[in-house]
Amino acid sequence: MRVDVTCKKCGQRQRLDIGLAPGGDLDTHRQLLTERLSHQPSFQCFGGHFELRPAIPEFWEIDWQTVGD
Repeated sequence: MRVDVTCKKCGQRQRLDIGLAPGGDLDTHRQLLTERLSHQPSFQCFGGHFELRPAIPEFWEIDWQTVGD
């Protein structure tokens, strides 16, 4: 599955692969992804900049309406 993600800092938008939801449960998969991205110590944006803070919610906006292949 893929979803559109926008960087709030640089405005770059990317369609990211989020893998398959275990057992087809998209709600649980969404919560786990958000939790994981909220607690990582740093990330490199697909727009090219590097941050020493978590990606969500400060930088990335996930458009869950775009989930699909």
